Amino acid sequence: MAKRVHTHLLIDDPVSAISEAKKGLYAYPDSKPLKLALVKALCASGNEIEALEEWNELTIQDRTLLENRTALETLAWGVLNKGESSNQLSIRVNALIGASMTRDAKALPLILNAMRGSNSMLRSISIGLAASYGDFPLQDEIERLLKEEHVWYVRLELIRAIGALRMIGTKDLLLEIIGNPRTMAEEKVAAIISLVGLYDSIGDKELASLVRSNRAGLRELACQIISHLDLREKVDLLVPLLKDAHPGVRVSALSTLALLNVHEIEGKPLFNNPRVYRLIDDPISEVAITASWLALLKGDKRGEKNLKNWVLKGEGRYARLAAGALAISGDAGVKLSKWLMRKSRDPYIQMTLAIGLIGQRESVDTACQILAKHLSQNEKWMWDTSLNPLFRSLSPSRVPLSGQIPNYPEVINQVTRLEVLQILCIMKYEGAQEAVKEFLSTHTWGVVGTAASTLLQEGDDEALDFVRGLLNDPEEKIRLQAALILAQLGNDVQAVEVLKKSYPRVHRDIKIHILQAIAKVGDPEAISFLLDRLNEPFQVLRVVAATAIIQCLYH
Repeated sequence: MAKRVHTHLLIDDPVSAISEAKKGLYAYPDSKPLKLALVKALCASGNEIEALEEWNELTIQDRTLLENRTALETLAWGVLNKGESSNQLSIRVNALIGASMTRDAKALPLILNAMRGSNSMLRSISIGLAASYGDFPLQDEIERLLKEEHVWYVRLELIRAIGALRMIGTKDLLLEIIGNPRTMAEEKVAAIISLVGLYDSIGDKELASLVRSNRAGLRELACQIISHLDLREKVDLLVPLLKDAHPGVRVSALSTLALLNVHEIEGKPLFNNPRVYRLIDDPISEVAITASWLALLKGDKRGEKNLKNWVLKGEGRYARLAAGALAISGDAGVKLSKWLMRKSRDPYIQMTLAIGLIGQRESVDTACQILAKHLSQNEKWMWDTSLNPLFRSLSPSRVPLSGQIPNYPEVINQVTRLEVLQILCIMKYEGAQEAVKEFLSTHTWGVVGTAASTLLQEGDDEALDFVRGLLNDPEEKIRLQAALILAQLGNDVQAVEVLKKSYPRVHRDIKIHILQAIAKVGDPEAISFLLDRLNEPFQVLRVVAATAIIQCLYH
């Protein structure tokens, strides 16, 4: 009878399989193979609650089934497949992510279905997951979507996925995006980055056509390709772009000259050539700042003078851009950076210059003190690279709200601050560990995880012991946060017991994080705890617990 049930399942007829199993159990009520077949059939049909009820009765009679890997996996996938068809977005998202985390081929149909679905957020998430798998059916779907998708943030994910998977066949589609004057700036930048990564070489004719294109985006792409492929012999092609009508092209041409360390063009030293030195006084600020930065690198005093004036007297955004240029100027910018770090009253300029000096291992103590002092300010931060991608400068946040990520500006603010905190950890600044503990006690999980992971990855054994010691902290929130951190790093089984004890007393959102953390550890001893979670009243918790079971089985 059990074979008849499995035959129906083989032809994808779970309804008949359930009917056969129940008929068989009527005749043979104690048959364990039939009971297991019924559980499998119920999972295949999406009746996860009934399947769990049958499973619970079965395990009461035979506790050895709790060690049956095939049965446990069947049960977990039944929960995931049911979650994928839920009407609630949060459940579908968790089921999709959970299935992909198993790294099992069974996840591919779920990812494909989400990519073809009507919900733009699910399409966006599934595209990112598809990029991590890279199977050909997923690549074909990415290419199809790039031709048809209209939602901008989904298109961004598509373009990034193409770059990550090096999908050479999409080159013409990316060129069309870059050359279209209606393309959003974010899309164009993403397309240029992805397309440049597809080039291992380029013919003279193709490069020349990009340089002469009537589309500014393609002329920018030409500069990026020359830089990416280190085509020093093609530098003369940049000369006409130095007087291009589009400021973005002029910035890209100047940046390429700097990255290739070009000393002369047209037989003249760089800043004896009027095509270059006139750009120091370009009416477009980002062009003038980029040209001044190039002059500084080449030892031309006009560059130092102009950058100094921009930092001290320029409008806020451009003053910070000039500070970002100085921060990546190496030895050439150290002296001026030290002076401006003391002279400027703008905290963002001070911190940007401090980060640059730390990179050069100059005035490290003073620079760390400046970073630590400003970490306590309440204004939201971001990294600004909008005017020149080479010049990263700390800036007041202009990040808009996002439909994809709740409270997105605050997320970016915290990630930016954590990067500054990471620098203090790397430099073993005295107050760095205390700053991490402050994050543990004042911020929610997610941000905290990044903070402490930073300390553990960049610190020494004392930092590791510091976080492990917090597992015994008298405050439960600190214990829980420390356990989540150590578990998420995937190498500390001690944390699992703390997580299991905290689970009944926390909010549902934190319960999700606890289950995800246990999954990351992959401790087989936690499977019985996770099986109990399959009886939770909230489907989202059942979905995450099912994911964790599969990961613990195959860790």
